[in-house]
Amino acid sequence: MRILIIGSEGFIGTSAAAYFTSKGYEVFSVDVMDKTDAHYYRILPNHLSFSDVFLQFKDLDVCLNASGAANVQQSFRNTLEDFRLNTHNVLLLAEAIRQHQPACKLINLSSAAVYGNPQSLPILENAIPAPQSPYGWHKLMSEQICREYAEQFNVQTLSLRLFSAYGEGQKKLLFWDLYQKVLKATDNTIELFGTGNETRDFIYIGDVMNAIDCVIKNAVCNGDVINIASGESTTVAMAVKTFLSFAAPHITPHFIGNNKQGDPLYWQADIQRLQGLGFVAEHSLADSLKTTCQWMQDQS
Repeated sequence: MRILIIGSEGFIGTSAAAYFTSKGYEVFSVDVMDKTDAHYYRILPNHLSFSDVFLQFKDLDVCLNASGAANVQQSFRNTLEDFRLNTHNVLLLAEAIRQHQPACKLINLSSAAVYGNPQSLPILENAIPAPQSPYGWHKLMSEQICREYAEQFNVQTLSLRLFSAYGEGQKKLLFWDLYQKVLKATDNTIELFGTGNETRDFIYIGDVMNAIDCVIKNAVCNGDVINIASGESTTVAMAVKTFLSFAAPHITPHFIGNNKQGDPLYWQADIQRLQGLGFVAEHSLADSLKTTCQWMQDQS
């Protein structure tokens, strides 16, 4: 199996490269960083051509798009850049596959942000999208591009709606930000946004990789969407408490009640479709947060 990873130097991309290499896949990587590797291709963000990539690496079976921006608040401040990274680049990628390697499957990493605040839980893939941010809208548009190329041009595409992924290598979002607050704390308390009663469907990076592997091996790439999550609902307060039990048991979190713009209140995914492809979550929240915390401590 020959797999191309777009955005190979990011959180998901780095994990994917390591995971699929360990599984015996022949892995090719693409990103904007300068790097010397025969299986790596550097793209220039201001003169982007994915055509060059598919001319460089032949006979690919799968293209995993793990590129793009992943900052909800930043998408309000720089909406055009978010659109370029999360939507326009997916169009360029789909067109390059159509033109040069039409047998290659395109697995596009989307986001649960397309759901916004759902009307009911758990969230089925056929729930009506209601994005609360430019980021969510742009991810939804990327899914529609993938569906367009599947239906109009027979390109094999599939979009994966990732919920709250976390783990080693992630230097942003809840647990990383929480650890930075711990490092800067001057007393035994830290302040956090929200009430703590908000819920998330957390999924460890190791389970994300297992899910993507199940999709590649067993899913029909017909332009559809699949939830990537644990299927479990956890309050932010409980997740924070669990993480702090490893990182700083003496710290007490104080929730100030203000939610960040664009953030949903309650999330829990229905993962029956993913489970039908053979997925089983293998990592508990507590065990994987302990591993994640240890990695953060090693970084500092």
